[in-house]
Amino acid sequence: MFFDQIKDIDGSIKQLKTDLVGIGKSAEAHYDHLDDIAAHIIAIEAIVVALIRSNGIDAAHVREWVKESTAESSGNPEGSEKARIIMDELLDQISH
Repeated sequence: MFFDQIKDIDGSIKQLKTDLVGIGKSAEAHYDHLDDIAAHIIAIEAIVVALIRSNGIDAAHVREWVKESTAESSGNPEGSEKARIIMDELLDQISH
């Protein structure tokens, strides 16, 4: 009986190891995907900033669009706070 319990525990530990290795591989794959998304966003931001610097932009119109477009989904009548922060950072880059 005691040895049967030891075998069960050993089997559980081996399964746990297998599961943890799988979780680690999955987490690494998710990180790689997030890294790819971040790289794309940075590249797009660079292009947008360059285009706006050469063509100009109505910042007030952009702010109003973000507010209107994100107010309902964010539950904030002023729009998404995160979107506004990112927008302001991009607009600051354009003015430099």
